[in-house]
Amino acid sequence: MQLRPMISLRRCLAFAVTLAALPVRGAEPVRVACLGDSITAGAKVNAATESYPAHLQRMLGAGFVVKNLGIGGASMWHGGKPNAAQELPGATSFAPQIAIVMFGINDTRSRDVDYWSHFPEFEADATKVLDTLLALPTKPRVFFCTPTPNFANLPGMPEARSANVTERLPRLAQVREKVREIAKTYAARGVQLVDLHAPLEKRPELFDPDGSHLKPDGYKLLAETLRPLVTEAAAKAGK
Repeated sequence: MQLRPMISLRRCLAFAVTLAALPVRGAEPVRVACLGDSITAGAKVNAATESYPAHLQRMLGAGFVVKNLGIGGASMWHGGKPNAAQELPGATSFAPQIAIVMFGINDTRSRDVDYWSHFPEFEADATKVLDTLLALPTKPRVFFCTPTPNFANLPGMPEARSANVTERLPRLAQVREKVREIAKTYAARGVQLVDLHAPLEKRPELFDPDGSHLKPDGYKLLAETLRPLVTEAAAKAGK
């Protein structure tokens, strides 16, 4: 009989913890917009469940809504077909509190399309994207990400593909450096640099044999890298 108060107290504490973990009823979820190319869109996997935005949605839970605006083949260059600017209307209508932006891999292309010769325009085009997002009424926190790495000599990679990736690797390094430079100039305006190259640069086993796209666990690692940044940004915004 004397144990009942103790049991009741434990049950009450457990119930209180459960309530604290639930989203506040009536509270608006935090909207997270993901802009990018096929790495964002979720190429080579089931995008609805295995892209990094899909993984991020599951990790963040019901208090967040993650929208995948990524388009395969998109470049930062405004002349690319498709390109980053084409994702801005969707981001604007979504009105995010947080935006994740990652482009650059397709800007290194030159064999079948003439994108790399337009790299000098990368900064101006990135500026337009960032300025548009920062001007939204929701004043979103923007995470400007370096592109993920590529690998030129994976098992099963065709020789022609290996040669193509090898040619583009030095260009990709230039893109990463440019992203860092741009992010630095925007740091005081709510843009934060996120290095998505580092978590994957020594993990070739997480890549598709094309050396560019990821396997499900690779996309999951991107989401795991971004999750604490997103939750911290939401907390600072009072969400």
